[in-house]
Amino acid sequence: MLPICNGLPVLEAAPASRYDRQILRLAFLAPDLQHDILAGRQPPPLTLEGLRCREIPLCWREQCHVFGWPAHN
Repeated sequence: MLPICNGLPVLEAAPASRYDRQILRLAFLAPDLQHDILAGRQPPPLTLEGLRCREIPLCWREQCHVFGWPAHN
């Protein structure tokens, strides 16, 4: 079980493998993007491999622009 700080789970250490670190970054995708990906509505050229290898901006609006989604309000 993860320790809790200010009501949020905290990792005590970074994931050991590079792959796990790359996958963990996907948790910072905008919720709308996560929802669309899980529903299969991502842009056709966007793949898991592509997401793993690209920088993921922290700004959700910038994510929409970088990954080819229409801007969300």
